[in-house]
Order: sequence, then structure tokens, then C-alpha cells
Amino acid sequence: MKLSDGKLGKREFLSVVLFAIGIKFSDTTPDLFFSYGKNAAWMIPIISCLIVSMPLLVLLRLLSKHPGQGLIELLHTLMGKYVGAAVGLILFLIMFAATILNTRNYVDIVNSMYYPRTPLFYLLLTLIAVCYFVANRGFETLGRSAWLIFPYIQIIVIFLILFVIQEMNWAQLFPIAGPGLKQVFIKGTTHNSIFGEAILMTCFACFAKSYEDFRFSALVGFSFSGVQIAFFTALFVLVFDYPAVSHMVYPFHQLARTAAVGQMITNVEALFFGFWIISTVLHFSILLYLCAVMFARSVQLDEFEPLLLPLSGLAFLTGLLPDNIVVSTSFREILLQGSSLLLLTLPFVLWALDRWKGKLHNNEI
Repeated sequence: MKLSDGKLGKREFLSVVLFAIGIKFSDTTPDLFFSYGKNAAWMIPIISCLIVSMPLLVLLRLLSKHPGQGLIELLHTLMGKYVGAAVGLILFLIMFAATILNTRNYVDIVNSMYYPRTPLFYLLLTLIAVCYFVANRGFETLGRSAWLIFPYIQIIVIFLILFVIQEMNWAQLFPIAGPGLKQVFIKGTTHNSIFGEAILMTCFACFAKSYEDFRFSALVGFSFSGVQIAFFTALFVLVFDYPAVSHMVYPFHQLARTAAVGQMITNVEALFFGFWIISTVLHFSILLYLCAVMFARSVQLDEFEPLLLPLSGLAFLTGLLPDNIVVSTSFREILLQGSSLLLLTLPFVLWALDRWKGKLHNNEI
């Protein structure tokens, strides 16, 4: 038996990326797409995915030139100690704020759809506590757990699609461009931070066994997540039609309630809910761990796992602040638009600094 070095291989890292990004079709993210893209909402995640892929490829290229470093270490190397720390902390605040808002949204889903009599306080406390417990097991445990559970989640997703096939109507996708390709493209561009985790997940590059493993996992996981989110967004339109789907706060869970096995077996949403809860716990455990890594590396702390407890407590307290899901969704909209430009341009700024420093080094030689 080989001793573990605490780093993840290709399969485990791929699963981590998929759970960090690919689960978004089951929360309130499609609601944002429908409000802008109407029945062409499925195009928005594809456009956002293509746009984010460009800075992601640039960032991966930079990481190959600086082996053993993640995004935060790259900021310190190319921007200097203080500027790099400031930018790293800004990225941490974006990631942590997104985690808080998304956690509250997921708890609102559970509260509205499944446990309406349970106080929001206890649901949020339970979710944060379980995520802290899982994240505290370490990144290697997160990766192995994600790889162990991922195949079962995909099987359940396939069954869900099969169970609602009879409800689909392909004519409901037309007009194919919805409100127009111009508006769809603009919204896909200004909301590309929906896939911002793909950029921020590069903080985990030094946790991979090799750069090749990380590059493969990041690109394949990111691409698969984008396709999956776009597919389910289109599926919601196929089943519920527009504008009816735009009035559904949680289309994925409404889809699960629609699923039936023949004429006899109905109300199978409990099966999908169980696996969705498991995916949710892994999703937020990974993001909580990412927040701890980003903060610790930004301020150059040697240990980051002790930060998980205070970050969990802060996430719980601030998650209680929004009065309802409308308020939290509006905050999330502001965060998405405000962070899109930074996440899109940062890799190109780092690339320009790397080229400039390389030229200075060559001139000195």
C-alpha cells in the first residue's frame, strides 16, 4: 500500500469540479436565465461558459509556467506581496459572499418545498454544521467522497430525465432565439461569474498530483458542468413551457414532483431529494474549504483548516440576515454583475504581468 500524500488524482479532482459547479441547475440559477433569455435561457450558460473558458485557458497556461502554485500564490508572485494579498482578499470576499447567498437559497428551497414547518434557523444551522464536519475531514476526503458519490448522482439524474420524457414538448423551445440573440449574448457576458468557481478553483492547483491532472479535470469538469446546466435549463422549458417556467422559483424540484414511473408509481421526488441533499452538502463543503484556502493563502497563513469553524459560524450568522429569497436573489444578482468583469479580466492582467516580468528578467541577463 502506498502512503497518501494528500493530493488528488484526475478522477477525484474532476468530481470536485463537477460538484462545485455542475449542481447549479438545481438551485435558483435557472431563474436568472429565464428572466433574461425567456425560452432561449439555455443559451445563456453556453455563452457564459465559452467566455469564461478564455481566461481559464490563460490562467492554466500561467500555472504551467509556475509549477506548484495556485491562483493566490500566482497573485503574490506577479503582483507583489501587498497588492497580491489585496486582490486575493477581494476574491475571497466574492467567493464567501456567493457561498453565503447560495447556502441561504438552498435552505429556502428545503424550507419551501419539503419542510415548511421547520424554522429556517435550524435548517441553516444543520446544513452549515454538516458542511463544516465534512470539510474538516480534509481535501483528500472531499475528493474521494465526490468520486464515490458522483456516478450514483448521474444515474439518478438520468432516471429523472427518463421519467419526464412523456411531458416534453419540443415546440416550446421556439422561437429558438427567444428575445433576440443580442440580449441573450449580453446577459451571457454580464453574468459569466455564474461560472466564476472555474477561475477560483485554480487555487486548488497545488492540491493535484500533477499539473496535467488538474488541467484535464478543470477543463472537462467545467465543460461538462456548462453543458449540464444548459441542458436542464432547456429541459425546464420543454416540460413547463415559457412563461409558466419563469413563475416557478425552483424548477428542478417542480420537475422532480412531475416525475412518475408509469401510471402507478408517483411522488418519487423523495428519492431525488435525498441525493440532492447529499450533492448539496458536498457542494458547500468544497466551497467552504475553498474559502478557507483563499483567505489563508492571501494573508500567508501556514494553516487554513482551523479557519473552517469561524468561517462556518460567520456564514451561518450572515445567512440569516436576508428576510426572504427575493432579497437574497437580488443580492446575488448584484454580486454576479459586479464580479464578472474582475473574474474575466484578472487572468489577462496576470498574463501581461508575467510577460512584462519575463522581459525584464531577459534584459537583466
